[in-house]
Amino acid sequence: MRFASCKVLGWLAAAAVFAAAMVAVGAEPPAAPKVSSFAPAKDVAAQINFYVSRMEESDSLQNEAAFKQALEDAKDTATGKVPDLPPQIAKDSNTVILLALAAGLDDEDNQFKAAAPALLKAAQDLAKAKGYAAAKAGVAAVKKALDATEGNPGELKWVKSASLPDLMKQVPLVNSRLKRNLRGPKFKSKAKDNAGDAATLAVIAQGSMADDSEAKKNNEDVQKWFKFCTQMRDAAAALNKAVHEGNREGADKAMSALNQSCDDCHAVFHKGAEKESGKDN
Repeated sequence: MRFASCKVLGWLAAAAVFAAAMVAVGAEPPAAPKVSSFAPAKDVAAQINFYVSRMEESDSLQNEAAFKQALEDAKDTATGKVPDLPPQIAKDSNTVILLALAAGLDDEDNQFKAAAPALLKAAQDLAKAKGYAAAKAGVAAVKKALDATEGNPGELKWVKSASLPDLMKQVPLVNSRLKRNLRGPKFKSKAKDNAGDAATLAVIAQGSMADDSEAKKNNEDVQKWFKFCTQMRDAAAALNKAVHEGNREGADKAMSALNQSCDDCHAVFHKGAEKESGKDN
């Protein structure tokens, strides 16, 4: 009986360890703050319009030949693999997914709150499109969704919704544009663009938190992922606030914190992360 009891206790202990491990792996991100605290509604709306218009006007979607050339130019030189979508469309469609999520979850009314569910789905469909015709139709569907009124924004949640790799390729481009436009007289002349870019980075950080695929399957790394995403979101929010206030010193401080959050995250999760590029393609 004593031996049997020890075996039972051993099984129970093993089960407890397994259960604890499963809880760690399935850790939930910290509760999201109000959207207005890190991405003002007007900035989110402006960025949705910006990215949708940029996709619509993309050279790669003007004709099938241009589309195929864009894919060929983006071919992986090591593997020879050709992507399904031109890089810009892939990055922008995934960015719109999270901006739509932010608009729908916003604690304040905004231009695209009612359209958010339809816009989210249309952008997700576009991000999965293959071929010129599907991509062209996908962009048209995204544009049409801007005027949608069906769907319930209250059902949206900050869950894994977009491609993390494509979002992480968008980040250095937005970051580089911010660096250029925060300098000298551009700090004021590009204030609207800078505020929008900062809001986009904050939304990407918040939206990426639910995708811990870069983290190892243990609680420590998952919690680090949450921490870095939070730091990026809060630094971008501080930058957005400083730009709106015309506070150059505050903007410089926030930009430094934003860059540091990215560097710290890459040092742990993605040492081979794409370096910043001065070209926003």
